[in-house]
Parts: sequence; C-alpha cells; structure tokens
Amino acid sequence: MLKDCPHCNQSMEGKFLQWRKFAKQDHWKACPICGKGLEFRMYPEEIAVRVLSVALVIYGFYWAKERGGGWVPMLATVIAVVVAGFLLVNLRLKNQQRFRKG
Repeated sequence: MLKDCPHCNQSMEGKFLQWRKFAKQDHWKACPICGKGLEFRMYPEEIAVRVLSVALVIYGFYWAKERGGGWVPMLATVIAVVVAGFLLVNLRLKNQQRFRKG
C-alpha cells in the first residue's frame, strides 16, 4: 500500500502522523512533512476480510466443538484461510493510496 502524501507526494512510510485535535478535526490527520490535512482511507476489501476472518474463527470454534475431530485441523484450516485472505487483499491493494486529501 502506498503511503505517500497526496499534497507533497513525499513518502510518509514510518513517519508519525499527529492528530489535529486543537483544530477540531478529530478524524483528519496531518502530513508530518507539509502539515496539510489527510484522511485515512479504508477500502471495502479490508473491512470485508476482517469481518469474514472474525466470523470464520467463531464458526471454526463452533464446528470443532459440535462435530469433534480435534482442534488442530480446525486451527490449521482457519489460519490458512485467514492468512490467504489477508495476502490476497494485500496484493490487490498493493498500488492503492492509503491517504487522501483532507
């Protein structure tokens, strides 16, 4: 995921972003380089993979308790599916911008 400032086009990778609470912009952030407002962008794919991974973990525990067969196959399957989901979303959003102008 690209973490460049949309205002100054400089990389903010590893830079600390400060909240502007004194300017009454709680949901906005500021670029540490140019100081202009940024908005954190959350993509629908990220939200979906997080919600589905939580649902999968809950269903996995229910499945292991009701059907038996041990916890190891359930844990291995859930871990594999969750990791694959996060990797696919990470690869899909590799060239997308994390911040937008605020």
